[in-house]
Amino acid sequence: MPTLDASASTQPAAVKHQRALTLMRLLCEDSNDSVYLSEFPGAVLEPRQDLARSGQVFGWRQNLVFADQHRAVLERIAPQGHLRRVTVELRDTESLPRLLVLADQDCALREARSIRYQDGHAVSLQVLDRQLQPTGSASPMNPPIPKGENNGLVGVALVDSGVNYLLPAIAQHLARDAQGIPLGFDFWDMDARPFDSHPVRSVFFPQRHGTRTASIIIREAPQIRLVPYRYPRPDMQRMKDLIGHAAAAGVRVVNMSLGSNRESQWVAFEYAALMHPEILFVVSAGNNGRNIDLDPVYPASLPLENMLVVSSVAPDGYPADGANWGRDSVDLLAPGERIAALDFSGEAVDVSGSSYAAARVSALASRILMSAPELTAIELRESILSLVQPAPGNFVRYGLIAEPSDLVREGDLQSLVVRSLPSWQDQYSDGSEWFMPTFVVIRDSGWEAKRVQDIVQKGAALIAPCGITLKPAVVLEVEANTSLRDFSRSNAKLLSGKVAPGVPRVFFVRDTLDRPAYDAVTFGTANSRRNPELRFTVWMTAVTRDPHIALAHELAHVLLDDGAHSTLPRNLMRADTSPDNLKLTAEQCTRMRDTARNNGLLH
Repeated sequence: MPTLDASASTQPAAVKHQRALTLMRLLCEDSNDSVYLSEFPGAVLEPRQDLARSGQVFGWRQNLVFADQHRAVLERIAPQGHLRRVTVELRDTESLPRLLVLADQDCALREARSIRYQDGHAVSLQVLDRQLQPTGSASPMNPPIPKGENNGLVGVALVDSGVNYLLPAIAQHLARDAQGIPLGFDFWDMDARPFDSHPVRSVFFPQRHGTRTASIIIREAPQIRLVPYRYPRPDMQRMKDLIGHAAAAGVRVVNMSLGSNRESQWVAFEYAALMHPEILFVVSAGNNGRNIDLDPVYPASLPLENMLVVSSVAPDGYPADGANWGRDSVDLLAPGERIAALDFSGEAVDVSGSSYAAARVSALASRILMSAPELTAIELRESILSLVQPAPGNFVRYGLIAEPSDLVREGDLQSLVVRSLPSWQDQYSDGSEWFMPTFVVIRDSGWEAKRVQDIVQKGAALIAPCGITLKPAVVLEVEANTSLRDFSRSNAKLLSGKVAPGVPRVFFVRDTLDRPAYDAVTFGTANSRRNPELRFTVWMTAVTRDPHIALAHELAHVLLDDGAHSTLPRNLMRADTSPDNLKLTAEQCTRMRDTARNNGLLH
């Protein structure tokens, strides 16, 4: 039976809590050493260490050893004498971190966390309240990987902080051997559980980078077999073994959204990359806002033929704010700003930086390999570079890829299966004129045909006062790769070109990848000039509020062929769709009918 560590059981929680709160008070009061020693008889204080940046001292750190050999790490941050925060971290006799409390400039407790151990291993990171009691919020630490299968076709390694493989969206894409054992590895802790955690700043506040990066690659290349690695921060010489492990796992693409300023840390990686010319390494250029030709970042600045260095592009085609550049060191720019991703908890977040631009190029590389698995790493690199377009200025070697997810979508096209669903037409009363769009339900998007039918019927009632009867021309169900279930302009163009093209359509999708994010999007004549296949299409996400009202609102935009909103009170065409806004004026109805007739939308 699993047991708590002896070191944890021999010191009651109340003792730890009292020590932490007392030390927090002494730090806030900026007490001298004698006060600490009088509060804790038998304790030993080690010398204070100044904390400085650019020659300016902004605080200090000090270790205290209690008489029972438990320890405390004390930190006081007070730049120019103004208190910002104090931190107390308690450790046991084995120096394992147990409890952390953090107070703000007013000495109010702001954060408290504890680590629970089992059989000598950390199992959970718990959030505590101001009384240092568990809040119920806890994160696992190094849990076992769930069982599963993976049917992916292209092996892609992620060298990062690990991934949260407890999330189904990640777990179902993990590469596994014939016995179902995952192929990744943790080269930081040297075990087979590459769980997402980067604890360099604090084990109590680990950074979670890998899950976000992995989620982008998976979304844009769902056919991959993901081999996650936790990079070997304690000993970067292990990079040689890591790359060898990836090669043995059949990896063709390695995404490396990480780096440092010290070339010596990357000697083993450079050697391993040279020894494995069959692998393409997609590396982020970094986010220091500097020219890495002059001030290198590694591994991006290494001269490797089987490496592609990517930085993030701004809408104007220049490097994004904070993104690194270099005419000799950076190969290309790709969109990496405000990209939809999943965070460690599985929540949708927007992320920015060259890390995510590199992830999108790794996904593109994977899709190319799906279509042409015989390509060597050098040929794959050249295939990607053949897709770039010129970039302004002289910041990168080759140019930019404006939208990687637009390119090489053969796998997504092949995944499309379109089926007709039973018609609902006989359930609609005839009106003076009919508007008959095609309704398209994306399977496994959160929409079911019965729910869509109910929404359409209720939405029809809001348009009917204008003398227009909404009747589905046909109802289709589309089975597609998971990458196609969310709205983006790229996905919309692909689906519009293949599913009932040339007629008005309403697509019911899972979510949106666009930023800013809208629950529903409509394309009329004006906003589809560059992509005419999108004209007169509506895209409804499964998270849309009051969906029947939103549907009527968006279809009215189609009939009016106008994206403008009304400021009239209680009007259906107000920007804020709600149950209070349901009316259409006589003038709106007249213009709706006239415009729709001219566009051939009414029958």
